Amino acid sequence: MMTGSIFRKSRMLNHLRPFIKILPYLATCFKCRGPKVVDIELTNRCNLHCARCWFYGESGVGDKYRDSELSTQEVLGLIDQLSKYRPVLYLGGAEPFIRQDLLIILEYIQSRGLSFFFTTNGTLLDRKRIEALVALGADNITFSVDGHEELHDEIRGQGNFKRVTQAIKKLSEYKKKTGSRKPVITVNLGITPDLVGHLQESINAVRDATTNGVDLYRIHHLWYVTREELSSHQSELEKYMQCKAPGSASHLIPNSQISDPLSLATEISSLGDQQKISSFPCLSSHELVEYYSTGRVVRKRCVAPFFGVVVKPNGDVKFCPDEWIDDFVLGNIRKDRFDHIWNGDKARKFRSVLFKKGYFAGCKRCSWMYAF
Repeated sequence: MMTGSIFRKSRMLNHLRPFIKILPYLATCFKCRGPKVVDIELTNRCNLHCARCWFYGESGVGDKYRDSELSTQEVLGLIDQLSKYRPVLYLGGAEPFIRQDLLIILEYIQSRGLSFFFTTNGTLLDRKRIEALVALGADNITFSVDGHEELHDEIRGQGNFKRVTQAIKKLSEYKKKTGSRKPVITVNLGITPDLVGHLQESINAVRDATTNGVDLYRIHHLWYVTREELSSHQSELEKYMQCKAPGSASHLIPNSQISDPLSLATEISSLGDQQKISSFPCLSSHELVEYYSTGRVVRKRCVAPFFGVVVKPNGDVKFCPDEWIDDFVLGNIRKDRFDHIWNGDKARKFRSVLFKKGYFAGCKRCSWMYAF
């Protein structure tokens, strides 16, 4: 009985913790200190067009910013504005190495003393770039891998499993050669129906192909909505925020949804005693089943807009990543300074509404729901 009581208290504290973190901002009318994390989406372009890609896949949003991306100088100017807040910078979007000025941007971030990390498909990572990344001390580089060779190449194209694993291997070897502990090499395994039942096989395949060059394997749960959740999400946003969130429909991916979450929970649990393997969000078996169902919400409050923000390739500033609320734009850094946008009227309105509601219907499986 005592163990059960302690467990219930622990779960209650987990639900209260996000609420406690944002209490200080009530007295300031939802003005916040500077962001802890800024996701700068440098580009939505990519050298691959994968079957399940966020931008180019079955429900992909496409590239809306091809002819309006921030210039090198505009990105550097944004970094100057952000530097006083000392945030961690995530260079998001699609494939960062599509931008020829990526290393210039990374060098500038380093010169301002900021931490940064990014995700890549690994196919454009050559020797020169590997040496530069190690010299710059990138905190983390995440490589997207969809499974063992057959699974990965089915989604990303023939030969791309070998390309990404060779890039990982060369990066790992160069780190050892130079005695560097950075960047941490992470492999992100996004959950799909085809991957379920093949997690251990896929991890083993990457481990063998990279000569154990990976520092961390992250099993990344699927972001999606059901038709009912999508309808509720868009209706709520129209009522409370006077926007329609059309991009959230890209998360309606019935062909990718998991039909047997209990089997997935059992499979992930069987990996629990192995080093270097984690999952995001980190869920108990019971929570995982709830997460992949239309039942209870695992986390009941989103606090991301109090601590993080997204800058789109054209300079639009938004609170929500991945097009969850794509038409609520706080401002644009080409027209206004970041600090005016961060605590402007639209930002404070968004935080106020979200504080009262806790979350919108589509938030229950958003990455930023679990990141803060």
